[in-house]
Amino acid sequence: MQERLRAGTLALFLMVTTVAYGCQDGTPDVSQVEIQASCPVDDTYVTARGHLQGDRSRATLSNAFKAAAANDYDAFMAAAADPYIQHSPDLADGWEPVWDLLKNRSADFSTRQMQWMGQGGFLDSGDFLVMFREVNRGDGTPPSKIVDLMRFDENGKYAEHWDIRQPLSEETASGRSETAAASVFIDNPVTYSEEIEAANQQIAVDFLNLAFNEGDLNTALENYVDENYIQHNPLIPDGIEPIKQAFESGNIPALCYDIQNIAAQNDLVVVHSKVTSTEGISAVVDILRIRDGKLVEHWDVVQPVPPDSEMPHRNGMF
Repeated sequence: MQERLRAGTLALFLMVTTVAYGCQDGTPDVSQVEIQASCPVDDTYVTARGHLQGDRSRATLSNAFKAAAANDYDAFMAAAADPYIQHSPDLADGWEPVWDLLKNRSADFSTRQMQWMGQGGFLDSGDFLVMFREVNRGDGTPPSKIVDLMRFDENGKYAEHWDIRQPLSEETASGRSETAAASVFIDNPVTYSEEIEAANQQIAVDFLNLAFNEGDLNTALENYVDENYIQHNPLIPDGIEPIKQAFESGNIPALCYDIQNIAAQNDLVVVHSKVTSTEGISAVVDILRIRDGKLVEHWDVVQPVPPDSEMPHRNGMF
């Protein structure tokens, strides 16, 4: 089930992996103040709920890739809706460019899917599947972390795709992997009802609104973030204090978060957003683990949005 729910536009360094937002001397400039003051309230984001379509969606995707491996073009094309809507900045619109990509990959291409996301390595929520993976294209570009958001239509066809890609860092402030999950949670899994999943989605929104739209970061951290918060953002150490220090330093400018999609399964919430700062616009996906009403673990992927003239289609990244 999809619902459009009211939420504030969001601003959050906690969930962004880059510090290249200007204001490196710690003094906010006028443009940053203007950005913070002009963040509008967003009441149009999509909240995906329920899991009735998950098995069918996974089967559709599996059949498509089996067809590609068997060089069965017709079976591959039958897996996608017409039109198939592409938001990736790397691929033209339609399903056939995906076939061309799969058929022309470098022999050195490799991908590793994060199995902790859910059954088969996918989080399923409403008509969405979400995949988190590490990819080496084998073309000389750095290895990257990628989140794929995939929407399936009422007939089970693969209908729409977004991806957000960010190069992996050589090291992280916490010493943790950018893509692995903490064993303390993996070894102690939970199964949540749809009601708790919906509550967790709301917790993510409430935290972001209080911390940034209402400007009360300390209260938001106290109310919503566990003191043993585990951080996979490469620039931020574990815990709450590093978040406070990042803001108190003044090195991070105002950010405006415009949430596009929210999906949830068990203790994971995926937030897909359009983020505006003094450096421009970025596509951001945050993956939050929420237990007992507290944010306990976080991953993110951030990609600057290229100019429209450089996009291979007219759909945009959102």
